[in-house]
Amino acid sequence: MEERYRATAQVWSGSPNATLVDHVSDLPAGTALDIGCGEGADAQWLHENGWQVLGIDFAPTAVARTRARGVPAEVATFDEFSHAPFDLVTVHYGSVRATAEEVALLEKLVAPGGTLLYVHHDMESEEIAMPEWLAENLTELTVQTLRRSPRHVTSGAGAHHTSDVILVAKRR
Repeated sequence: MEERYRATAQVWSGSPNATLVDHVSDLPAGTALDIGCGEGADAQWLHENGWQVLGIDFAPTAVARTRARGVPAEVATFDEFSHAPFDLVTVHYGSVRATAEEVALLEKLVAPGGTLLYVHHDMESEEIAMPEWLAENLTELTVQTLRRSPRHVTSGAGAHHTSDVILVAKRR
């Protein structure tokens, strides 16, 4: 993916994901982690709406683009990332592997009373934790929402996907 970022001035649409805006607008601002922040549109939206946000991505060019938006970001993958838990952990189209170990690491990043917003394209994968699989394998978080949603994106690398699956889970 790093090569893809280096090859073009902009990979994604530049706008925040609609599911982020829809599901987070009513939450009180706090700390947020954007896993797989890409070029930083979601992280920037969170920042502009009062969140203390940190973006992480494995691609240095993506992290540089997020930082250029004025948002703190680090080169890291969530499974090698260590930090105090966050009030909001958001993952849009990320590559969390479908293993108990990665689920446990993901859950530890959600603070008491915090929210996990996990969105992926409506597709099958045996390697990546799809939202339905994740919902069945959470041990510390309670599923609040699990649903399919039409996706209306006309530009950027993911525009060909027309449906997403949205998982919202909470830590008590």
